[in-house]
Amino acid sequence: METEKTEALERGDTGELVRRLLQQGKGLPPSLRSDILSRGGEAVAPLIALLADPALDDRDAVGQGYVPLHAAQLLGELRAPEAIGPLLEALSRTEPGYLLYEDVRRALEKLGSAVVPQALELLARTEEPGYRESLLSVLAHGGVKDERIFEALCEQLRTGDPVLAAFNLAEYDDPRAIEPLKQALSAQELEPKEGPFSNQNVIELVAAIEELGGSLEPSQQDTFDWVIAQRERWRMELLKDVVVALRPLRREERPGRNAPCWCGSGVKYKKCHLSEDRR
Repeated sequence: METEKTEALERGDTGELVRRLLQQGKGLPPSLRSDILSRGGEAVAPLIALLADPALDDRDAVGQGYVPLHAAQLLGELRAPEAIGPLLEALSRTEPGYLLYEDVRRALEKLGSAVVPQALELLARTEEPGYRESLLSVLAHGGVKDERIFEALCEQLRTGDPVLAAFNLAEYDDPRAIEPLKQALSAQELEPKEGPFSNQNVIELVAAIEELGGSLEPSQQDTFDWVIAQRERWRMELLKDVVVALRPLRREERPGRNAPCWCGSGVKYKKCHLSEDRR
């Protein structure tokens, strides 16, 4: 069987060459990468077949889940228009934070403005919130100014996750978004509980407004300052708790001169804190 595969490769069988991705794990040998890319358009269809197989996403599958990632990367390098649909469909089975999502996103960015019509078409007919968020992110990063994209991003700001909407509108880079972002900022209900991510909506909305060249109203600046102060209080309380937890406790009764010092140094008390404790 191995001899047949070698002969197929020698005959120029592009499909067999691409299927060698099934034998790879996390790393893709540069020689295999360059060999596949050298086949140009011939490699597109077999790469799409690997990308479109959801069974290959699983870490227990052949290739340890990396085969679709390699396929997405190579399709992006080949910049094949026929890969746009399969790449957009692949977004529906992943989400931000996963490797497949990031590789598909990068591949779509390399395909440029050609992605926009199909992404808009999918957005118009899908109701699944997570997939819609992925498509909106692709459209925001596509570098194309289209009123349908702007309206969809503003709708995300009104009805969806304000953090994701702020990211997308800042990336889309249309100053008309400043006013909707300011309206969303004024409508935010503040969380009284302090924590590392409390009132993150406010932080991201302000960042988007400023990135687009806008400025805050005095009341909005007061809100932002309060959120920052709230986080600083939380940080200082956390640091205080850490310091207290790390500080050795003094003993009311001093240890013997030759006993280990109460500070935890491992040194005998007489050579450590005895003289200090006598003051």
